[in-house]
Amino acid sequence: MNPRLACRYVIPATQARLLRLLATFPKSLEDAWDVPRDLSLPGLAEQLGVVRSALNPPLTALEQEGLVAIRSAHVIGGGHRKRKVVHITDDGRQAAEGLKDDVAEPVAVVGELFGDAPDSMLLHGRAEVLDELAGRLEDGCCLQVEGFAGIGKTCLLRSLSAAAVNSGWNVRWATLGATDDATGLAARWLGRDDAHQSTEAALAALAELPKQTLLVIDELQDAHPRHLDGVLALLNAIAESSGPGLLVASRAPTPLDAGEVVRLEELDSEHARNLLSEALDDDEAEAVLSALGGHPLALKLWEPGDSLPETDDRVQAFIQSDVIERVEEDVLPALDELAAAQWPLYAEQMAKQDGVDGLDEAALLRWQEELLELQHLVRNVRRAMWSDDERRAIHAGAAEHWAEREEPNARLHEAHHRIQAAAEDDADALIEHLEEGSGLMLSLDSAAMAALVHDALRVLPGAGRLKLLSARVALERSELELAEQALSEAEETEAGGAEWAMLAARLARVTGEAETADRLELEAIEKANPGERVKLEIGSLAARFDDHLPGMERSTANEELHQRLEGIDLSTLDQRERRRALVSLALLRHALALEGGDLDAAADVRQQLQDTASADDPLVLELAARATLAQGSPAQASDMLEAIHHPLRRIALGLRLVESLSENDPSESATLLQTLPAPTDLGSNAARRLSALHWFWQGQLDERQRIRCWQEAIHRFQTAECPRASAELTSRLHTSLFH
Repeated sequence: MNPRLACRYVIPATQARLLRLLATFPKSLEDAWDVPRDLSLPGLAEQLGVVRSALNPPLTALEQEGLVAIRSAHVIGGGHRKRKVVHITDDGRQAAEGLKDDVAEPVAVVGELFGDAPDSMLLHGRAEVLDELAGRLEDGCCLQVEGFAGIGKTCLLRSLSAAAVNSGWNVRWATLGATDDATGLAARWLGRDDAHQSTEAALAALAELPKQTLLVIDELQDAHPRHLDGVLALLNAIAESSGPGLLVASRAPTPLDAGEVVRLEELDSEHARNLLSEALDDDEAEAVLSALGGHPLALKLWEPGDSLPETDDRVQAFIQSDVIERVEEDVLPALDELAAAQWPLYAEQMAKQDGVDGLDEAALLRWQEELLELQHLVRNVRRAMWSDDERRAIHAGAAEHWAEREEPNARLHEAHHRIQAAAEDDADALIEHLEEGSGLMLSLDSAAMAALVHDALRVLPGAGRLKLLSARVALERSELELAEQALSEAEETEAGGAEWAMLAARLARVTGEAETADRLELEAIEKANPGERVKLEIGSLAARFDDHLPGMERSTANEELHQRLEGIDLSTLDQRERRRALVSLALLRHALALEGGDLDAAADVRQQLQDTASADDPLVLELAARATLAQGSPAQASDMLEAIHHPLRRIALGLRLVESLSENDPSESATLLQTLPAPTDLGSNAARRLSALHWFWQGQLDERQRIRCWQEAIHRFQTAECPRASAELTSRLHTSLFH
């Protein structure tokens, strides 16, 4: 090794930064088949905060001196093809050791960073604003950073987050996705899978976080119009509270009217010059800076040979005329695929994944671990370049691709592309697709489903069936005002029909208008076809039976329920529909028999189910365990619980066992509750009722969490159309608060 290269005074600054960065990676990666993207050329450029081409001269020099080695390897998350990666050599590590005097002693990290924050990035030219904002955040205030796309907002937020962590704060980061709602945002901050659907409960949970907590939200401008009001309401409530600090980044103008807004401007010429290659002569560098100003992303995307715009919209013009236009022909389909996408993707999910390497080499991608998307500025410019026909063709092709994929969230991607490709003559097919997939998509991501229906209504504003679907989705999410609005706007051809009447009945029941709900429900049953009629009748009876808290009297006498059960006519159903109906009726009959103390009648119901299924059917096992509990044998029922593997059936029995144990052994009851996951199927009233009970018992068995857990349970009882249970728990919560 040339001994001079170990001297910190000889190695140029960019080379020294490269060596220090590469020295942080373990030697074991030198022979690894898969290596982190951070060791690829684009990854190194991002970490150093420089244009990709600026790495060529220092890397060439370091390679010639034997301090680094360049090879081809598979990059994690980067597709199938091998890419150039850089490793430091043993001599390079020795040289890096000699450079440590240049580096300040690392600050002891005393806080923690949670969430989907990007990797640390080198911040250029923002030292003053960084110091100023870091000082203000220590007071736990609300700060907003606004600016153009690509101006460096995310980089600044990441640096501020690091400063807060070093000051002893816990930072909870959330990058707002295209369809995130307020409760999803709160869940991201809290790191919970069972997200609070109640804004009040979410706020209560956030208030329980340690005092020195900073909540960060990036890309606020991406909030979907369907969810924007809810997100802003949550952020305003946090800003007005005495709880966590709030740091927000948004493109200008910010939609949030809270806290102090700091405008992030372009870099000055000195710091902007540092983003360009050291090998660039001063005249050319001056020309680039004059044309592109101090816009960090534009400077990082510029390459020697690119033309330079002369108009006021210079950055957008540059992106279109040079950045996008220089993309290789075989890479352009991948660029269009990502520009059309609603959510970040894994490379292996893409139809044109071979183009990922080229896009990454051109610095056009944003990464979150292995998920990727286009730089937002590039995405927006590319979308504006499409004609209507081009846009529809791109989305139609993407819809076909996702229709062939089997992962559950493929249905969300497919629906998004179908909507964007739709025209008036596609209305019936699109609506049918959304209706058929609504149950699954609601269970996967109700916020995304709500946004998709909103988008579909913008494309097809006159579609009455979409209004009904919008009302249904709003009811599933307990957004009662939106449900009422959608029902009121339904076309005359839809209003008054069976579906409209049933949705109106659901809304009336949730809002406490019991007589109206009963009347509308009867209208819906009378107008429905035979299969739907039986389903509605059984669902109505099940809702009445389940609308109570543990220990609370039912509103409907068991005799009345028996009579109505016997009056349900199954003769018009086909074999499949008849079987489903018989199972649902059996569940109700078994529950009524146990509640009335008629163990023989309950045994007869189980035997009938066993004759058509088997003794080890999850449903038969659950009912047998419930009968065991009714006979006062919780220990035996607990053993039987282990044999039930169906998620909902296991949770249903588990919660019944929690109730039984709570009377004599609250500690054991609480331990059992912790082993039961919360139901998440928003497409099922039965699952919603179980979910409400799960939150109820969390609050019942843990007084410290009672307020927020019962707030959430009240919300979920409402969505499950259990107004009596919701009202009773509201009364108990008020009593708990004032006593």
